[in-house]
Amino acid sequence: MKVTNKLLLLAALVMPTAAFANEGAHVDAYYIPSSTLDVDLGGGFSDDDDGDGFGIKGFVPLGRPNNFFLNGEYQTTSFDDFDVDLDQLRLGAGWQIPLATGSLALYGEYVNWTIDDVDFDADGFGAHARLTFPVSRGVNLFGQVGYLSLDDESSYDGLELLVGASVDLTPNIGAFIDYRNTDLDGDIDYQLSDLRIGVRVLF
Repeated sequence: MKVTNKLLLLAALVMPTAAFANEGAHVDAYYIPSSTLDVDLGGGFSDDDDGDGFGIKGFVPLGRPNNFFLNGEYQTTSFDDFDVDLDQLRLGAGWQIPLATGSLALYGEYVNWTIDDVDFDADGFGAHARLTFPVSRGVNLFGQVGYLSLDDESSYDGLELLVGASVDLTPNIGAFIDYRNTDLDGDIDYQLSDLRIGVRVLF
C-alpha cells in the first residue's frame, strides 16, 4: 500500500511537468536578418554571400496526450552578389516525449531546396532530434540535431544544427529566435547559416 501511494504521488508530481514540457500548436512568421551561403565548387574554388529572407512554419500536435505531431515550413532567402533566391519547403511528422526536465521530439520530414537561377532543385528527407528545456513557464530553450539527404542530378547530404529560445508573451502571442546551420556535401558543397527572429501565434 505504501509503495502504491508513493507511485501515485510520483505520477502526480511528474504529470504536470510532462504536460508543461510538450509543445502546443503554434504558427510562426519570421524574418531572417542574416543569412550566409557558402558554396565550394572543389579544386580550391569557393565563394560566399550574405543575404536575408523570411518564412513561415507551423507545429500541430494531434490526439491525446499530444505526442504525435505534424510540422511544416516554407522559407526563402535572397543573396544579392550571387543574384539567387534559395527556397526551402519542409513537411514532416514525429513524436514528442515528455521528460522530467523538458521534452524530446523525434521527427522525419520531406525537404526541398530550390535555386531557380542555377537550375538546382533537390529534394529528399530529413531526420531530426529536438530537446526543449523550460526555463520558466512560457520560456523555453531548445536545441536540435538532424541529418539531411537530398538528390538533384547528384546526391547531397550532411548535418543540420539548430539552437534557439522562445517566450510566450500572452496566452496567444509569443516570440522566438533561433540559429540554424545546414551543411550539404556533394559534387558542390553548400553551407547555409540562418539567424531567424519571429512572432508566434499560439493555439
